[in-house]
Amino acid sequence: MNDTRTMRSKVLSAGLAVGLLATPAAIAVAGAAPAAACSPAARVAAADTPADCDPVGTPITLGEPTPGATDGWQATATNGVGYQLPADWTGRAISGDGGDGHEWESPEVAVSDEFGDLHWRVLVQSPFFDQRMPRPAELNRLGFHASYVEVEGASKAVLVAAQTGHWADASVETIDFQLFVKSAETRVVTRFMGELPAGEEGQFLLDNFVPTVQP
Repeated sequence: MNDTRTMRSKVLSAGLAVGLLATPAAIAVAGAAPAAACSPAARVAAADTPADCDPVGTPITLGEPTPGATDGWQATATNGVGYQLPADWTGRAISGDGGDGHEWESPEVAVSDEFGDLHWRVLVQSPFFDQRMPRPAELNRLGFHASYVEVEGASKAVLVAAQTGHWADASVETIDFQLFVKSAETRVVTRFMGELPAGEEGQFLLDNFVPTVQP
């Protein structure tokens, strides 16, 4: 995985570490993703004064899957965790800050920058390096948009998603998401994350991708 993607993975992890840490002080220091309009000082006080921070993008919630939408999708797995993706997406093994896994990319280019073409993508890491589940209440107090969702085979699943500017080009709208699932059978926590197109296209992918996850 190139340095740009590794860095982005770390940025998203730092932003969502707030739900994985034990104390309010540690939660505040963890910080937010770049879209958050919070200074470091404001973030330190965020646990007590969440109004100091603007929300991180526009909230995205999980909708109902479209019947038959995934009939032509490809079925795959990462370390025993099964999921489905559109048939024309391509994947490769990666090793990132959250552990080993697979990165999948759409044929469509989302942004082109000095590092080349960046595609819409989904990164899957199982087991995720930190096996504690995030806490939606803590994330929401800091301006993130998190909720518990239903995922087949999971004892618990948390989705954090918002529509915001793409990390490589803020003028390009994108749905940033992270999905954490804990397997009901193995108790292993897996992380799915990535960038999807803004609007109806990205919402469609998210609504149909998430219910296909079988941890």
